[in-house]
Amino acid sequence: MISDDDLQLLDCATGVFGQLLSAERLIGSQPSRCPGWSTHDVANHVLGGAIRYTNYFPDGDPSKIVWSRTAEHLGDDPRKSHDDLAQALRREFVRHRDDGIILHHPVQDVDAPTLLVMRVQELVIHAWDIASITDPAVEIEPALGRFLLDRGEPVRTILRAPGALGPETDPSGTGLTERVLAAWGRR
Repeated sequence: MISDDDLQLLDCATGVFGQLLSAERLIGSQPSRCPGWSTHDVANHVLGGAIRYTNYFPDGDPSKIVWSRTAEHLGDDPRKSHDDLAQALRREFVRHRDDGIILHHPVQDVDAPTLLVMRVQELVIHAWDIASITDPAVEIEPALGRFLLDRGEPVRTILRAPGALGPETDPSGTGLTERVLAAWGRR
């Protein structure tokens, strides 16, 4: 079951990422923390993720999943594109919050609550991948960090199995951000 708290955390993570898209000169050709990807590439991947996740639900179009991996999603107004795509995905989470549906994610079939955690981690970790380029001391929003540490282990296990996520590392400090980044292999 997807709780109201889960949806609020999804909204929070969506808002954090949206703020990055509004920041001047943050999204562009400069390298991100994702090796080989610019900040534009990461932002485009996250927007495409909203399309992919929406189309994992029963009324989705599988052809859009494939298309979303290579298409340009940021457009002339990246924030508006993000907000529109995020709202479409949120509607699917709300519509299927109680039905126990199993969705086909390419790595592993998951239930809707697990997919929501996957989406929150995608938004939060990739927001850090972008924001930390200009502000290496940027902190992950505490409620989001706690959510990812409390609920993210199954997602990390799913993503590590095929090598989509690197191994957990030792945190460089005791702070929440350091613990989250270490759990996701970012430190």
